[in-house]
Amino acid sequence: MPDPSTTRISLYKSKSDGSELVNYTQDLGQNWDKVDLAVGYQVVTSGTRPATPYSGKPIAQSDTAYSTFFSNGTAPASASWVEIPNSSSTFGSNLKLASGVQLLIGADTNLYRSAANVLKTDDAFVTVGNVTVGGDLKLVGGTTTYRNQLSAQTTVANTVTETVIASMTVPANDAVVGAVYRIKAWGTVSAAAATTPTMNWKWKIGGTGGYQMAQSQNRTAGAAGAATRAWQCVGEVVCLATGASGSFQGSLLTTEGWSVTGGPPIVTPAVILDGTTPGTRDSTASQQICLTATWGTANASNTLTCLGYYAERIA
Repeated sequence: MPDPSTTRISLYKSKSDGSELVNYTQDLGQNWDKVDLAVGYQVVTSGTRPATPYSGKPIAQSDTAYSTFFSNGTAPASASWVEIPNSSSTFGSNLKLASGVQLLIGADTNLYRSAANVLKTDDAFVTVGNVTVGGDLKLVGGTTTYRNQLSAQTTVANTVTETVIASMTVPANDAVVGAVYRIKAWGTVSAAAATTPTMNWKWKIGGTGGYQMAQSQNRTAGAAGAATRAWQCVGEVVCLATGASGSFQGSLLTTEGWSVTGGPPIVTPAVILDGTTPGTRDSTASQQICLTATWGTANASNTLTCLGYYAERIA
């Protein structure tokens, strides 16, 4: 009986006691053929992978741009192939990096896991396509935009109830000292003739029950009423301090053409309610910034419509 063959590529070994004569075909020719196949990567196709690979066997598939694999030795052999990334082919498997390990791109750009469920880069990130965010979008420095273009008009009519006509939600912990948020809204307003109703815009943080940063005071329609006159409001708020007792202050600028019949639009800065005293809101919780409208008289002909708005963080 010959000695046991080698474990990886089954090279034939004659008896170690020297009693077996050397057979060229068996001892040399066939063995060298096996060695030749085992040297480096064996070039195959995806349909001709080795049926009985040894653990660690490397292959390169010529029909898939020479994608590379090695066998991990498990059974069945068809499921034992582990892909190895290379620059010739497209990598088709998941690439796992250990915690704390960075993916270095070139010599000056990195991408890594900085905390549980957090992917971070210390460098710039640029995309030429759309970015879809399913959760909160946090900004520390720089500029981002939260766009809330209305899909339908919002109309306030025949009511004296304060109504939100434009809003944005500042995510928890998004605000840093110096962060500035802005809402710009526009639309039309009409009022019944001879009723001289009033309209009041308010600028708040924390929803309708939150801190009122500014208001337009009452704007009164002319005696002849108004029909589809234009208006525009721009509200801004700045974060002065963060934390559970975060500090915010805002301003509101209104442009409207309904209180002066037949005249040009009037640009009016709103009143800052508490002078230089900012409002206190928890920056570690999400906060709604909103523009509201309130009629002084309920009448079916008294209608204010917000045609659209956008909301953004500008600093």
